[in-house]
Amino acid sequence: MNDAKNDIKQVFSPAQRSLLAEVLNRIIPPKDKLPGAGNLGIATFVEGVAAANAGFTRMFNEGLASITVAAGQLSAEGFGSLSDPAKDELLRSIETDHPAFFDQLVLQTYNGYYTNTEVFDAIGYKLPAPPTPGATPELLDESLLDQQRKREPFWKKV
Repeated sequence: MNDAKNDIKQVFSPAQRSLLAEVLNRIIPPKDKLPGAGNLGIATFVEGVAAANAGFTRMFNEGLASITVAAGQLSAEGFGSLSDPAKDELLRSIETDHPAFFDQLVLQTYNGYYTNTEVFDAIGYKLPAPPTPGATPELLDESLLDQQRKREPFWKKV
């Protein structure tokens, strides 16, 4: 699970963390009982991924800098002051101009979000009990996924 926050090496500034949380809330916005990815603290998970690899650290820092610059061209107050449609349009341009960064950003956002115990609770998913030593674990009953397959996605295509 990604709930451990205290052992993450910090590679982002406070301003970058705040920006990242806002961006994550556009990638997976709050909906009904589900929190947005930024509100849930997934920025800490993403920062941990970025910190684990020098190439990722650089890519994420450059990507966040690109978002900051693009937002600054639209508003002196930055990304947070933009309307949601303007944020989405800005992120589409970042996706086009910096596809490797954006692909990793989305992938790690989903990884962090869909392994978070608060999301498990909100969607009604219960972790299976660990098997006793020496026992063969049960195979996944795929019929359990039927209800989820019928739902509309709760992420937003940016």
